[in-house]
Amino acid sequence: MGADQTPFSVRTALLWDAPMLSAMMIESWRESYVEIIPTEKLNEICSVWLTPEKFKERLSDQNACNLVALFNRKIVGHIHALPRKNNSLLVVYLYVLQSYARRGIGRTLLTSAFECFPGVAHAELGVLEDNHAAIAFYKSFGFYEAGPEPTPADEPSCIKMTMAL
Repeated sequence: MGADQTPFSVRTALLWDAPMLSAMMIESWRESYVEIIPTEKLNEICSVWLTPEKFKERLSDQNACNLVALFNRKIVGHIHALPRKNNSLLVVYLYVLQSYARRGIGRTLLTSAFECFPGVAHAELGVLEDNHAAIAFYKSFGFYEAGPEPTPADEPSCIKMTMAL
């Protein structure tokens, strides 16, 4: 758990978590992508895609797995995963605030999301090519790079990662 031995907990995200999820995700995006995504684009993403309303939509999807990690009742991590065809799972995103990194939170969220979909044969995700910390984390978990992920011309390059479960 790192230097601070206070344990964290993981639970299903609830609709009323949306405002806290929005705040946590905006903080995480700003930490993670400050040197990867131009400020104007980052501001746009935060104001359009990371709003409480968007999180309420995601949390309402009964097919999705939405889990949060809590540390002293504060949301410090979130994973959103969806089932796909061919016994596959898409990890839409996984974020943990940097100040809570290296405590096993990301691993626990990812493992817990896999448990939401028993019988799934493989998982895939997209990660920004310049997000070296995330790529290293996923590789340490057993993912491998499967090639470029199609991205619009005005967005940073992504790579697809996959692993057998």
